[in-house]
Amino acid sequence: MQQRTKSSTGRILAQMIFLFTIVLSCVLFSASFVQAAVRVNWYNGEKETEISVEAGSKFYIGDYIGIYSDTASSTASLEKASYRTQDKKIASINGKGYLAARKVGTTDITVVCQGKTLICHLTVEKKGTFDQTRSVKELKAAAKTLAKGMPKKLNASKGFKLYQKRSDYLEIYGGTASELSYDGFVYERNRPSRGEADYPRSSRLAVPEAGRYLTVDALLHQFMRANNPASKSSKKTMKVASASASSKSGKIIIKLTGKLGAEQILAAQLAFTRENSVAEGKSKANYTMTVYDETANRFYRGKTLLKKGSRQLEVKLTAANRSPSEEVKIEKGHVYMLGSQMDWANGTKVTAK
Repeated sequence: MQQRTKSSTGRILAQMIFLFTIVLSCVLFSASFVQAAVRVNWYNGEKETEISVEAGSKFYIGDYIGIYSDTASSTASLEKASYRTQDKKIASINGKGYLAARKVGTTDITVVCQGKTLICHLTVEKKGTFDQTRSVKELKAAAKTLAKGMPKKLNASKGFKLYQKRSDYLEIYGGTASELSYDGFVYERNRPSRGEADYPRSSRLAVPEAGRYLTVDALLHQFMRANNPASKSSKKTMKVASASASSKSGKIIIKLTGKLGAEQILAAQLAFTRENSVAEGKSKANYTMTVYDETANRFYRGKTLLKKGSRQLEVKLTAANRSPSEEVKIEKGHVYMLGSQMDWANGTKVTAK
């Protein structure tokens, strides 16, 4: 009897060890999968890069390291990272990634972020090596303005000011910088058109401070994702209390459970860039949703204006694939789905009267 008990106990113990091994393996596999989902790269998508700057340049090199996942984007300047220089006499760098190019020479800058090691082969050239064109001078001034007083966390007020500064920066860049990328690198030759974003860049970073644009853009993107009233993953998703559609007025009226806040207005402006600009101000945002006519089996755009403090939306239908937009009549008795799992929280059905 004692021998059976020992044998049974041994089998149970062996099974427990086996199960524990499987569970541990699954946990480790899941952890490695999550870690693999985060991508940390230099601005050019690589783990190593080459950058040339002039002596006297000072900038945050972490701005040029992007951190991406399926749900977020950031830069090393916004996250925890460690920085090390091979030769402090050539270039020094502090714990925040603020680099000072001191004298002519070459050195390697090593950055560790999110468990990933990235290396920059930095060349410091003599001051005045790069041509001080009008574009370079204007982008330097614009980058300096963009960087001044930049916060690490945003509320609606700080976010709108940063949104304005980013718009001003892009306007200056778009107006004159034919030989520069928006983040300060000199093109191999002048870009033939504004649309060719992948036009080859050299390693010469004529405006190092322009890297601040990359961090500003990431900061605004984070704010947008957290507060987007049209996203089901946002903490500020609009929730519908009731909805009605009228063939007579040609409008769909949506009543919300709560008032629209300043965070939602700014996030909508950032999410729907084609429909909005800083000229809209802090209190309103143009917004487009998907509207599906179940009766006619057709998709439309539902255009509306979000107003700060309002709990009601007036939606007008327009053709989905026509430009300029052509207004569509609301048909009596038709069933319309406002939004969907992809475009809004849950989608709301309404029958037109």
